[in-house]
Amino acid sequence: MDIRLPLPAALRHRLQTDEALWAHAVSLILSPPLVWAIWVVSFTLTSTNRRDSDWLSASLFVLSICVAPMLFVAYNVRNGKISDMHMRLSRERYIPYSIAIAAGVASAIIMANYGADPTLLIVTLASIVELVVILAGTFFIHISLHAMGMASIISATAVIFGVGQSLLFLPLLLLVALARLVLKRHTASQIVVGALIGLLAPLAVVAFLGQVV
Repeated sequence: MDIRLPLPAALRHRLQTDEALWAHAVSLILSPPLVWAIWVVSFTLTSTNRRDSDWLSASLFVLSICVAPMLFVAYNVRNGKISDMHMRLSRERYIPYSIAIAAGVASAIIMANYGADPTLLIVTLASIVELVVILAGTFFIHISLHAMGMASIISATAVIFGVGQSLLFLPLLLLVALARLVLKRHTASQIVVGALIGLLAPLAVVAFLGQVV
């Protein structure tokens, strides 16, 4: 790969020699906070019954579940307390997950009180459930958050828009799984566990709400 841009020598060398560069790019572009944020904002933009409360709900989701934990991670990566933004070590994930869970619960309470679109509330609750499960599971296995995030997009899309549209995201899930394997960040079993959590959480939330509403 011929790099002629005025990049730092170390970065230029990595771009020229790293055969898994595409996997790094996939992991970055399809990172869970980013895909969740894009999905929620896209849903709000395309909603035919969009209200001010929906924008409040979407903003709360993005800030609490996507931005807040990533700011914590970025700060600690800069200070050398976390290895990188993808948190390679399981122990590095405990606090960011806990931040996202706590902030997500607070956001869900606000959404419920302000009459948020049911879809946004479902997605928020599903994200909280996923994070709780993956936090508990992290004590035993290094679960793939990337696989969980993309699988949850597929499941949420299937619940809200139908299975046909959700299948459009299936190639992205397979691409993410391959990238994580190539980078040796996860084993196949860790990716499968993450994908199963992502697929089942939205379904479980919808089933639960159907029982209590």
